[in-house]
Amino acid sequence: MTAASDLPVLTIDVGGTKIAIAEVSGDRIANRRQAPTPRAGRGDDLVAAIADLAPKTGFGAVALATTGIVRDGSLTALNPETLPIEDGYVLASAIERVFGMPPLVINDAQAAAWAEFTLGAGTGFRNFAFFTVSTGIGCGLVIDGRLQSGANGLAGHVGHTRSEPGGILCGCGRRGCLETVASGTALARAGSARLGRKVTTPELFAAAKEGSGIAAEIIAGAVVALVDAFADLTASVDIDCFAVGGGVGLAGGFIEALQVRSLDLPRVYRRPIVAARAGADAGLLGAAMLARPKSSDENFLQK
Repeated sequence: MTAASDLPVLTIDVGGTKIAIAEVSGDRIANRRQAPTPRAGRGDDLVAAIADLAPKTGFGAVALATTGIVRDGSLTALNPETLPIEDGYVLASAIERVFGMPPLVINDAQAAAWAEFTLGAGTGFRNFAFFTVSTGIGCGLVIDGRLQSGANGLAGHVGHTRSEPGGILCGCGRRGCLETVASGTALARAGSARLGRKVTTPELFAAAKEGSGIAAEIIAGAVVALVDAFADLTASVDIDCFAVGGGVGLAGGFIEALQVRSLDLPRVYRRPIVAARAGADAGLLGAAMLARPKSSDENFLQK
């Protein structure tokens, strides 16, 4: 008989547009599949989509990484535009009913930060921040070697810190959040308004590469906002290194622009800014590792 500890972790990554599911053993991902995320705003629809996509046997643990705020196994959308769902949806209990075992449920950026810290760009640092700059902006923090979650699940949501006082209303209810200035959604919105035609974020980057001063200026504004956020976070918790991922974060020249802009900071706030290395499925990897720590007495998650 195979022990549960020898079986892979069934790992689920819930984003605003897609659900990815895989079986994870160590740092190996197998049998990965994905489907669109239901957008009806009902948690039960989300769980039904997961159940349809996932195998029912052959795994020893279940882990789920999701956008939003996770508190004691319940999920609330900080920005409902990213993932519409009922406040405080009891996700862990619903997943346990499907698979017959209690899952680990964690924010997706926090899970990805743990993978980066353990296997990727954060290796060798004690205080580390992972930023995913994509449709929105997610962040995960590892402080003194421990992943930060917070008593209310809010740790690391730097995308919803104030960047532009009096700016655009964010889906979280505040104005001028970093996410309204530097995310892919923000870049596409600003590009469409200033170029006088609807553009996507990749099209904005292409326009900048082709010499559009307006496109370059919009992207530069995002770079400034992110570097200022990095400096604020460094002043708060003394980060050793920032890793950046996501579709915008890994766009050609973007990290180099962040590095150059950071040289304008006073030296005390400057830290290495590097590309994330754990890959697009870092959330799957990190959640699986947290669900099955290397030994029973290890506790990597700080609440």
